[in-house]
Amino acid sequence: MGISRNRLGLSLLVLALWTAITVIGGAISTGFDGSAPDPLGYGVHIAFVAAIVFLLGVSFICRWNDLGFNAPVSIRSLSVLWLPLVYIAFFCCVMLVFGVPAPGVTASILTNTLLIGISEEMMFRGILFKALRSRGSIRSTVLISSLLFGFVHLLNGFSTGLVSAIPQAIFTFCLGVLFIAVRIRTGSLYPVILLHASWDFCIFMLDASPGGQLWSVAELYILASVLPIYGLYLLRMSSTEPSKSSPG
Repeated sequence: MGISRNRLGLSLLVLALWTAITVIGGAISTGFDGSAPDPLGYGVHIAFVAAIVFLLGVSFICRWNDLGFNAPVSIRSLSVLWLPLVYIAFFCCVMLVFGVPAPGVTASILTNTLLIGISEEMMFRGILFKALRSRGSIRSTVLISSLLFGFVHLLNGFSTGLVSAIPQAIFTFCLGVLFIAVRIRTGSLYPVILLHASWDFCIFMLDASPGGQLWSVAELYILASVLPIYGLYLLRMSSTEPSKSSPG
């Protein structure tokens, strides 16, 4: 009962520890000056694996079985993914035109972006989402969780530099709105994990393209600026979570 009553405070503590594992561990692996090669293209990122194991352990101990590891409420609910999937299909077409990295690099990026999707979605749209929702409205839950999602990515400045981390954090906040909207509309973490992982995979693959970086960060953010607007549209159509859900 004590864990249940203090769920929000405990979830924030879990967030702090998860951040230390993910961000600081990642900074160590790349070098704090960002001089080491991008770890996503060179082997499995151990910090991501450790973060997932940590979250699974905490969830098991605390008996948080309502995080969204269940089937979507319906097949129809997956239709909310249509616009993000258009972007992903476009990115895939660009990759086919300009070329893809070597198979080893591709496999590493695929593995690491899947780990990122699992870890970040379990933390923000799973543990933190349910804790905030138990104490506040949908609106406050969306705002706070998305702000924290963006802030954590600001800490990437340890390895990439603050100049590049600030726009990344702002855009990540905006993407957080889309991800939580999908989480609410589908009632499941699985579609959000796959969407998140697919998005990151495309972005890192394009960055590692043999043709070089195809567009600037600013151009990419402008291109994808409609996604958070779409997320807000989805949220306007849903003030509560879908009624059909099962613990997982």
